[in-house]
Amino acid sequence: MGISQRVQSGHILRLYSSDSDSPSSYAPSKFSHRANLLPNGLGFDLKEETGWYTTWVISQSTKLPSHIYNIFHTDHEHCSPGSHWALFTRTFLRVAECTVQNSSITIDQIIGTLLDESILDPETAEENLNYARYFIFTILGYQTMLYCPSPLEPTSGPPGQLRITEDRGCCSYTHASLTQDIQHCASEPISELLMGFGVLLPSKNLCLDDNQNIQHAFQQEVEVDAKVFNAYALHCIAGIKIKWTDALSCHLEFNSATKEVSIFRLPSFCQFCLAKYEQGKGKGVLHSCATTSRLRSQWATEEEINHFLVEVLLSYRLLFGQTKRSRVLFRSIDPFLYYAGKPRKIRDHLLSGLCGTRSRNALMLALQRDDHLAEKEKYYLPEDFPILRYRIFVLQKFSSNTAPRTWLQLWRDNRNSAHWMTFWAVIIFGGFGSLMALLQVILQFVQFFV
Repeated sequence: MGISQRVQSGHILRLYSSDSDSPSSYAPSKFSHRANLLPNGLGFDLKEETGWYTTWVISQSTKLPSHIYNIFHTDHEHCSPGSHWALFTRTFLRVAECTVQNSSITIDQIIGTLLDESILDPETAEENLNYARYFIFTILGYQTMLYCPSPLEPTSGPPGQLRITEDRGCCSYTHASLTQDIQHCASEPISELLMGFGVLLPSKNLCLDDNQNIQHAFQQEVEVDAKVFNAYALHCIAGIKIKWTDALSCHLEFNSATKEVSIFRLPSFCQFCLAKYEQGKGKGVLHSCATTSRLRSQWATEEEINHFLVEVLLSYRLLFGQTKRSRVLFRSIDPFLYYAGKPRKIRDHLLSGLCGTRSRNALMLALQRDDHLAEKEKYYLPEDFPILRYRIFVLQKFSSNTAPRTWLQLWRDNRNSAHWMTFWAVIIFGGFGSLMALLQVILQFVQFFV
């Protein structure tokens, strides 16, 4: 009799059928070592444009402890890094298919499917159930790029919690919690699981502060001027440091304690997911995380996820591309360095195109088909940046309340050009007048003694 596996309430139940005498085997993946995984999780291709994503996934997957692959139905005695990668990619593709086909699917239900297809080992799955849950959670993190899964310690036992790491940029007003009980959340739909960590995919025009004064100010702040609000002003005048992150949900989050703003450094992911969705070639895993419930007013719908991706792309132009000094600032830094200074092999050339060049590329011109998404000198936040509105509001508020502390910052701070010109005119003419008065005193002193 064949064995079909299901995971319910943290327990694996074996259901017997008389369809065949052996377990069904999952068809071998056609994944080639020369092929690239697609950023939406749905397959692979041979195009170089998607090579960055495969390189990124490989760099992330190497953080997984080798013993986690004990969950698979394979010959563990003859496993190698190559065979681990084959197991990983086969599972990666199947998880994406399951998630897209059923947006209300749970991690435990995905595990049940993998057991049915003999991808996971039915003999050891029960004792390794939490490892399997963690593995699926990690893959979902790679496919959505919403969060960075916290790596397991090589010597640790089966995980009791699902955890996301905050060292690449997470803030309290988006992330309500960094950990969840693994058994409880694995039985919830993927969108509900993600909601347990916070508002990773916010809806439009959402203020994430309960303070009435903040909410009132949020409603009043409806415009952003690219000449005033940009990376140069934030970094060189307000003293805000830039932290490049791989977590899409952290984009433009501001940590007031460390004075750091997180910026997502892989915009090609947004471009790819957006293009595939709009071309009608199917939604990816990220779009499958949308809410379909009207009760979840804080969580994004599919349409809002689309708008979020566009806003992220447009925000690079707002921060860097539209002002010369911000473009110069971007070209002076390397977003693809580890904190230790070791260079990465990953490069996203779209980031350089959006942030480091004056001319708008074909992507930005395509986005201008919708008048509300055109590049402008002044943006109307409720329409142009409804998803990122609160994050821009927080940054604008901090920047406007920050006074220059040095003469250099005073010179750089020309956000109010009339005030800047008046201030320096007073300084220059006042200084010139004082110098002339001093020279006159010196001249009179010399004449007195002569």
